[in-house]
Amino acid sequence: MRKGLIAVGLAGLVAAAVVTAAIAKPAAQAAPAQIAACTNVSLGFLGPLTGPAGFLGQEQLSWLRFGVQKYNKAEGTRFKVALGDTQLKAPVARTQARRFIGNSNLMAVIGGSESQAVRVSGKLFANANLASISGSATAIDLTKGRPYRTFFRVVPNDGIQGPDIIAFVSGQLKAKNVVVIDSQDDYSVPLSSAVTRGLRARNVTVSRESVSADDTDFSSIVANVGSNVNVVVFATQVATAANTLSNQLREQGKKAIVFGTDGAYSPSQFKPRSGYVSVFAPDLHFDAKARAIIREYRRFVSKDTSGAFGPATYMAGWVAMAAIEKACADGSVTRAEVVAATRTTNVPSIIGANIRFDAKGDLRGGGEFVIYKITNGKYAPVG
Repeated sequence: MRKGLIAVGLAGLVAAAVVTAAIAKPAAQAAPAQIAACTNVSLGFLGPLTGPAGFLGQEQLSWLRFGVQKYNKAEGTRFKVALGDTQLKAPVARTQARRFIGNSNLMAVIGGSESQAVRVSGKLFANANLASISGSATAIDLTKGRPYRTFFRVVPNDGIQGPDIIAFVSGQLKAKNVVVIDSQDDYSVPLSSAVTRGLRARNVTVSRESVSADDTDFSSIVANVGSNVNVVVFATQVATAANTLSNQLREQGKKAIVFGTDGAYSPSQFKPRSGYVSVFAPDLHFDAKARAIIREYRRFVSKDTSGAFGPATYMAGWVAMAAIEKACADGSVTRAEVVAATRTTNVPSIIGANIRFDAKGDLRGGGEFVIYKITNGKYAPVG
């Protein structure tokens, strides 16, 4: 596991951007919907602001706005944030993506937050030469074969998370009998399938279950969890669902503990007596080197309830703003120029090593997932 996070000062991040002040007229050959003056540029946020995962989207949006405020103050820029609430529904995400494309001042999208949102928006953004930079979409196939040529992510993909879960559940927890549950979406199904195959290859007995992302009662599934089951791996984007599952296991006298993934990371909503969660980015509240930026964030918000989702989206915003400023070297910016600048990103990160992208749009070096142990609702990083 990560042995400590890299502390990043504002000066280090700003140094990665090219500061420009001149304003030139738009290039005559550029389409009106793809060009904007450097002083009037928006970032679009594409993620769930309402619905079952609304609390995660709100956390991401809060950290994005925090980063935009810091960047604007340091650079004299006037970046704005346009909102695109996906409601955790793919058709809604597609509609919001089209709306962003029609906004001529919007030069980059932060998101989609969910893998299913990327699937329905990726080709639309590629056709519009619009960069989309996600701080949380982790499905492997989003970059495999480069299906969405303007998509990038600042977090590792599930090709790293799956093996981590398999090794931890079978090795550290020594589980011999496991239930794996997916949420019937494009994020959870492939991850659950990979975890199932990997555990079985290690001679772990695995049963598969499937629930709707909107389910709020898991008593029927819990009734089928045998007394010999050690762990229930729940690939979910909804922390309250993981919490309900854990409570119902305990109420029915089952010894199995819940191992949640990504969306289950919420100290305020997933509070089992005993459990674990794997997430794509660290919670900076556990890193002594991040105390300065946490203090700044707490001055920005009235109440800090954030976890691991916000800082990664903060970094996605920094990547976008640095790319836009680099593209603005001649005083104007086009979407195609922002995509090109994003490909050459090399900025220090508050969640790990420098952010650099490989040819597929993934983090160069792969990145790491972090596992947290939960005891009586209290989180602590493992390792």
